[in-house]
Amino acid sequence: MGGSAPRRDHQLPVETTSFVDRRGELTQGRELLARARLVTLTGPGGVGKTRLAARVAARVQRAFPDGVRFVHLSGLHDPALVPLAAADALGLHDHSAQPPLDALVEQVRDRRLLLVVDNCEHLAGACARLAAALLHGTEGVRVLATSRHRLGLTEEHLLEVRPLPVPDPDGDLSAAEGYPALTLFADRAAAVVPGFRLTPDNRASVARLCRRLDGLPLAIELAAVRMRVLDVDQLLDRLDDRYRFLTTGSPAALPRHQTLRAAVAWSHDLCTAPEQLVWARLSVLAGSFDLETAEAVCADDTGEPGARRGRGPAPAEALPPGGACTGGVPGGARPDVPSGGARFTDGSGERTRPAPALAGTVTLPPLDGGSGSAVPPMPAPAAGPVPLPVMRPEPLIVPSPGTGPGGGLTRPPFVQGPEAMTSFPHLPPPAQSPGDMPLSRLGGLTRPPSVPGPGAMTSFPAPAHSGGPMLPPPLPDPADPAAPPPAADAAGTWPARPGQGLRADDVLDAVAGLVDKSVLCREPGPGGVRYRMLDTLRQYGLEQLRRTAGEEGAVRRRQRDWMLRWVGECERGWFGPGQPETVARLRADRDNLRAALDFSLSTPGEALAGLRLAGTLWFYWHACGAPREGLYWLDRALAANPEPTPERARGLWVAGLLAAATQDFPRGRRDARDALALARVLGDTAEAAHAEYVIGVLRLFGDDLPGALRHFETTVARGPVPGQHLSVVGLGQVELACALGFLGEADRAVEVCERALGLCERYGEQWVRSYVLRMLALAHTVRRDWAPAERHAREALRLKLAVHDVIGIALTLDLLASIATERGAHRHAAVLLGGADRVWADIDAARWGARTLNSARRDSEERACRALGRDAFEQAHRRGGSLGLAELVGHALQEPARPHPGEFPAPHDDTPVRLTPRETQVARLVAEGLANQQIADRLVIARRTAEGHVERILSKLGFSNRSQIAAWMTAQR
Repeated sequence: MGGSAPRRDHQLPVETTSFVDRRGELTQGRELLARARLVTLTGPGGVGKTRLAARVAARVQRAFPDGVRFVHLSGLHDPALVPLAAADALGLHDHSAQPPLDALVEQVRDRRLLLVVDNCEHLAGACARLAAALLHGTEGVRVLATSRHRLGLTEEHLLEVRPLPVPDPDGDLSAAEGYPALTLFADRAAAVVPGFRLTPDNRASVARLCRRLDGLPLAIELAAVRMRVLDVDQLLDRLDDRYRFLTTGSPAALPRHQTLRAAVAWSHDLCTAPEQLVWARLSVLAGSFDLETAEAVCADDTGEPGARRGRGPAPAEALPPGGACTGGVPGGARPDVPSGGARFTDGSGERTRPAPALAGTVTLPPLDGGSGSAVPPMPAPAAGPVPLPVMRPEPLIVPSPGTGPGGGLTRPPFVQGPEAMTSFPHLPPPAQSPGDMPLSRLGGLTRPPSVPGPGAMTSFPAPAHSGGPMLPPPLPDPADPAAPPPAADAAGTWPARPGQGLRADDVLDAVAGLVDKSVLCREPGPGGVRYRMLDTLRQYGLEQLRRTAGEEGAVRRRQRDWMLRWVGECERGWFGPGQPETVARLRADRDNLRAALDFSLSTPGEALAGLRLAGTLWFYWHACGAPREGLYWLDRALAANPEPTPERARGLWVAGLLAAATQDFPRGRRDARDALALARVLGDTAEAAHAEYVIGVLRLFGDDLPGALRHFETTVARGPVPGQHLSVVGLGQVELACALGFLGEADRAVEVCERALGLCERYGEQWVRSYVLRMLALAHTVRRDWAPAERHAREALRLKLAVHDVIGIALTLDLLASIATERGAHRHAAVLLGGADRVWADIDAARWGARTLNSARRDSEERACRALGRDAFEQAHRRGGSLGLAELVGHALQEPARPHPGEFPAPHDDTPVRLTPRETQVARLVAEGLANQQIADRLVIARRTAEGHVERILSKLGFSNRSQIAAWMTAQR
């Protein structure tokens, strides 16, 4: 029960294994939620709090018309992000300047919903503040929390989640099936030993084993997995050996947390050495992850994770011995290089290895040598270059002959490629500081030196020993006063682990083994299969990792470098096809991105990489509705990096753009101007062009339409700047069309939009294209050309749903409602207004107080009311407000609803859901009340195969439990 991790999204978690009876706790939980607004499930780790909370929430969800949402906090470690995580779970997209918690309370003030906040113990203070704000600021919001400790609020009601009851092994066991602990063991054991059942011969041994495990569900599940190679009596004997080791010399009784620790340690001992090593290294991943990430984080070789499967970031570049390292670009590819990527040479002008062709670009210098790393760089082999993780393609930097062993840094001429928009000039020397530019903002005018050589980007070879990878023996439990101290060195750390290290192929085998042993949970996700480690097991893995000197820092640095490479690849490909998939994968990796950012900004010598990562994510913060979190990380990163670097220039304009999105216009203007001044000092024309775009946006937002028009006429006429990201180029044309449209120059606006559409279509881009289409629709409404206006607006809406641009969806629904009103489709307009109002409620119900937006909405409502009558209008309006996002867009497009990537809506009568013949068979058996083992026996398939079918059925139908499948099957008949 406790060890079966559900798939994570913000709806109720999907149950992929059977739920062992906890009728008493379920009844208590329902009763408590009926009379209290804050209920906390408490209990030790592994007791099943998360699973019970999900089941309680499923039982009461009909009482909450605005839904039940799950906030997963196990991968979050910064208290400041708790309100943002809750807002994200609730689907809120606040862009105001209010504090995040205040904005959240205001947006849910009139709603009736249940918020389940899971794993609060390590963020108890922040969770208590969240709960208190919701309790005091709303009337219809209730909170169900899980924590090892109470939150400490006076309104809090506690429900202690106890271990499962176990019968006396020496007593009457004729009714053993009535004990949940024994039922759980038998259920999980049958998954690995088909046909296993409780019998008179094994009941006493199973009862004795479950009692030895104190009835803790996670411990029972971990033990049951070993039935693949041991019988029950052997399990019991080996477990007793492990307990004796942990309690040697201690007369005290074994507490429950030590029981779980013993079961986890025992599972760890039974893993192979590579599996132990991979377990430890994967523990740095705060959220779910895919195989490529596991290989990048765990493998000691310098292979390219994902390359064998044709996926993952661009391959690493080769670095000449003694040369400077340049790496992969968050900004995109260079149009001056025919391959679209950076070049490295050995001084002869010959390219060592090309990077793949990419779309847009920004050029930045390499990191400063990875200062602060406790791990030595990999030595260069005598015969050739060292492959290193690519961080961003740069202007070419090669050793200059005759300047010492490392060589000087010079920029050779760029090669003009056939796909180039223009060629790159040499960067000029730094200019003088503008007289009006405060040094505190620029951070001084001296450029930090680059550190040449392969150490500029650290890779992490495994220390050598002849016996293969292995972890040191487990430490005795610190709670045991009689336990001997570990054999550590004088500094109190374990010596470095010898061994040749893991290859990427070894990681795959180890991951498969850890899945088989239930250490890793396999779950569906964007891009394919993902894996997750339960929090209890992850904490144990971290303990093992920290027993080797420098190992945790090395692995976290490796994970950060992988995130940099991968995010750089996402940004390079952002202006192109595949944006929906990119959005879905970034959202799935949020916890890992946060961990990489936090490591970089809290570890000496790593801050520049943190600023680079936060700035590279500009498209995610901006396009995917996360400006508040983006500003949080950029504030920390900019404060930690006052030096005048291109990374700082980028961070400043991104911060300015996000500040504009949250309506903090003074800060936005200040940051954008500082970014422009710094970029000019550095001679970085691309970042200067990006900063100019933000300055123009702020003029447009500030209603300076003539000034915005002049600004964008100038920048658009100038054309793309070498290294400028093509998304910003396209958005500049959108803003020009917007200014023209608002000033009544519809014909010119249409011409600008047509040119921008051509750019987007050449690259298969969707996000910018959706804004171009919306502007094109607006221009046609000014011309009163309703048919093309509606056509373009519908296509814009379709694209905005694909990339889950919620603000764009709200704006486009308003526009379509106005067009429907003009065309006399008043009932359709009323439904669209109801849906638009519901979407705006998750952003800002007042539509940012914008006079134009609100007056257009009022006009549509008044005209529809006159045509339909108030009652008919209200009915249609309520219908629109009741539709889910995909259904609403489907109605607007007048076609069946299709969910965006990562969204799993519950099916409706008009939404076709297709199960395979085998899935239909399984669904029928689920409806008959059969458990997974019974389904497997009936269909003569493996237990795990049956579980996989049930998981896919739940995913396809958007359900969270088996009873919903049964109800759906009944409805189909």
